[in-house]
Amino acid sequence: MTRRPVEHRTAPVAGYTDRFSARPGERIAVSASSVKPRCAVRVLRVGHDGQAPVRTPVHLGAPAQIDIPHRTLDLGSYGLVPDPPPLTGAVAFAVWVWPTALPAWRAGLITQGHQESGPYAALSLLSGGRITFEASTEDGLVSVRSELALRTRRWYFVAGGYDAERGALLTVWPSAPLAVEGGLSRSTAGPGGPLVQGTPPLLLAGHRGADGEVTANLDGKLDAPGVFDRLPTAGELAEFADGRSTLAELGARACWDLAKDIGGDRMVDVVAGHHGRLHNLPLRAVTGHDWTGDVLDWRHAARGYGAVHFHSDDLDDAGWAPSLTLDLPDDLPGGCYAVELTTETGVDRVPFFVRPRADAAKAPLLLLVPTLSYLAYALDHLRQPIRPEDPREVAAKFARDNLLHSLYDRHADGSGVCTVSSLRPLLGMRDDHLFRYLSAPHQYAEDVQLVGWLGRQGFDFDLLTDHDLDAEGGAALAGYRAVLTGSHPEYWTGTMLDAVGEHLDQGGKFAYLGGNGAYWVTAIAGDRRHIAELRRGYSGVRTWEGEPGEQHLACSGEPGGLWAERGRSPHRLFGIGSTAAGMTTGSAYELKFDPGDTAAERIFAGVDVSAPLGGYGSVLDGAASFETDGIDVLLGSPPDVRLLGRSMLGEQYLSAYTGPAFPHPHAEPVDHRRADLTLLDTAGGGTVFATGSIGWCGALSHDGDDNDVSRLTANVLRWFCE
Repeated sequence: MTRRPVEHRTAPVAGYTDRFSARPGERIAVSASSVKPRCAVRVLRVGHDGQAPVRTPVHLGAPAQIDIPHRTLDLGSYGLVPDPPPLTGAVAFAVWVWPTALPAWRAGLITQGHQESGPYAALSLLSGGRITFEASTEDGLVSVRSELALRTRRWYFVAGGYDAERGALLTVWPSAPLAVEGGLSRSTAGPGGPLVQGTPPLLLAGHRGADGEVTANLDGKLDAPGVFDRLPTAGELAEFADGRSTLAELGARACWDLAKDIGGDRMVDVVAGHHGRLHNLPLRAVTGHDWTGDVLDWRHAARGYGAVHFHSDDLDDAGWAPSLTLDLPDDLPGGCYAVELTTETGVDRVPFFVRPRADAAKAPLLLLVPTLSYLAYALDHLRQPIRPEDPREVAAKFARDNLLHSLYDRHADGSGVCTVSSLRPLLGMRDDHLFRYLSAPHQYAEDVQLVGWLGRQGFDFDLLTDHDLDAEGGAALAGYRAVLTGSHPEYWTGTMLDAVGEHLDQGGKFAYLGGNGAYWVTAIAGDRRHIAELRRGYSGVRTWEGEPGEQHLACSGEPGGLWAERGRSPHRLFGIGSTAAGMTTGSAYELKFDPGDTAAERIFAGVDVSAPLGGYGSVLDGAASFETDGIDVLLGSPPDVRLLGRSMLGEQYLSAYTGPAFPHPHAEPVDHRRADLTLLDTAGGGTVFATGSIGWCGALSHDGDDNDVSRLTANVLRWFCE
């Protein structure tokens, strides 16, 4: 079954890879769409010279030119049962629905077939909120419409059906009726002849189009959908609506328990094995019509989590066939690469990362590339009333025009985006990307500056992505003397935290060269490695909050929100954690040098400790800028973490934790809107150097690398690599 096609807009050419990283000897596939079909291809090794990205062509056997079609983006989630109960003498559909937005015309709840060809029956939500049931008979289409109009974000039980003797019957029952709604609403329509019989596929949350595509996607939740081959009585429907009976007990031919396999995409029929699949990533682990608030964790709930939240703008996999594949040579050096696609109207450079061969000797240093954070931000188009958007930034416009989202955005129905996929164009993940409110590099574009600086300083290093670390755990870090982060490693899984902790317990070194790190609980969806999930809670810097009872992740079951709320604050691992966020000019650090500290003497060798450090950089003109971290003993900073420098950020920066309005009596009596430069020795013999700022990496290349941020960082990494 195909889907509703929408041609991609705004970008002349756009592509994505099938995975973020590969080793020499492996294959990378690139999928793309282009307005103009003829496309020149180059494979580039990506670096940075301190002023701009450096893109060096490499020869990997890619064709010099290819033809790329103008492809579609097929949006909207739905459920599909390929072999449902057949439409025979009678049919009835029943389901609980919680609409979150009313459709422009109609949205399917439970549907079978298409009204213009063959057997057809459909229970739908109309633009004004009313429900309709339709069925094809040998005498034509029979239709009945409810008098009661559904209101958004309220639960209703709806049931509609038809048989040739009684005609069509439609029931709408508000779970908690408003004064203007009253109680049960019933509508009828006269007989219209026998049903047109057959077994077309059954859909939840959509309609089958004339060409087999899925259209009319629902924005809202569905719970306890079922199918009868007769019209249930009013008493039976009342029993089910009141929770006294299940649809299976009332004789349904199929009934899907959506509380089963919450971590996957199966729709389990508990009656006769008419199982189905959820397509295009609707949200699971959401509260249903019978949730009471007594249990907040779906893993331990006997009831209340049998719903699925569908969105008309969900997208799992763009599904574009590969435009080309790259077989990576066995001797290909590790590093940052991109496939450049150039047409007469535009260019896209699709990045990927090359790890070392599994049997290769390890470099002393390992750069952990924060691909989870890249994925979280890559299509961010949140509108912020703080300053004009930089017109050079293309990712936000592309996302808005194509209804694509980051983890910072909201769906069309206003609900927060909890899941994102890497199998779609991620235009914010480009080496020349500018964050539109800063007019500065962010995420990958800033980390490329770090990669260029490492090369110019002569460091031998390997690359590892977040996705690799989550898949392989601590074994991925084994044998490396030191690990360093990129500029904004915000999204971490529990496996990643465990792996870094193990590295430090075994005497490893760790350089945290960013800010706002290890902040949000994040998970990768099992064997669907292209999917990342989070649930935003009720604290922290956030652009939306999850619904009550929906804080546990579907793919892993673990509590979401901040790692600090789980007792795993980054302060415990790095010595510091998030303190502030702002989009105004950054600042410098005042260094705090203890002449008796031999480690500090190594770090500050060649640095003017009497002068402020880092009053420059490509991110807001300061090494301490954008989002910052600091010491907080109450959140887990070890008491022996050493403060090497501090930058106070000023009133235009906001606290990164929305804590109590009044300070804790044992809290450090200093403004928390600061960036702290720290050193921490761990009990296992490890050492953590932390810079406390996203802007740090953007300052490394200032004045041709001839600056104290560069000297200090090089001192630390050379020490760590010994």
